Amino acid sequence: MKKVLVLVALIFLIMITTSCQKPEEITVSKYFQAMKAKDRDTMAAMAAEPVALEFKSWELVSSEVPVSKDIILPQLIKELGAVKAKKDQQILLVKDKKDALDQLKTKLSETRGSRQKAELQKQIAGMEKEVEAETANYKRDQMDFTQMKNQVENEKKMVTLSTNIEQNQELFAGKAITAKSIVKITTAGGDKEYVFLLRKYELLNPVTNKVFSNRFIILKIQPKDEFEQGN
Repeated sequence: MKKVLVLVALIFLIMITTSCQKPEEITVSKYFQAMKAKDRDTMAAMAAEPVALEFKSWELVSSEVPVSKDIILPQLIKELGAVKAKKDQQILLVKDKKDALDQLKTKLSETRGSRQKAELQKQIAGMEKEVEAETANYKRDQMDFTQMKNQVENEKKMVTLSTNIEQNQELFAGKAITAKSIVKITTAGGDKEYVFLLRKYELLNPVTNKVFSNRFIILKIQPKDEFEQGN
């Protein structure tokens, strides 16, 4: 009977402790449980970039008040379309410049007069510079497109982890709630403070006008000094 009472008391204590925790703090706690158990699948389901640390203990130092903003995915999709259009236009410009260069080279091969050849060679040199410049612009636009595409894909992944919505996430309106917690982690090398940046997505179901079920997921785990330096 005494063992039963102790067990009931322990469960009651756990329930009280959990109920006092903020949602983001519960996420951090569960992540440390997964790290301790070396449960990489659970860690991957909870964090954008799972970090595994060999730790002795951890302690929540502080949690900031969560910040709510409109979701950015629809805007990112719009920006991606604009960047793609610019990239596609630029490759056409490069093609036009290369065609013009080829025409000048063909004309040069068919020209006999030295004065005309000298003028054409001058035009060819100028056009080659234009081709080089526009090709460099295209490479820049291609890089911008790749970066924006990766940003969109990453944001979609975050929405899916938080809400389990796997397709057309950009069609839903709602809020992104971002929270930051400071955690002191004790390892074999001593104590070190880490920033846990978390987010959850409160997307509205257009049919019921209710928020889809969601949870906090971890965007970033980083040493506090590196986070503050923007690394």
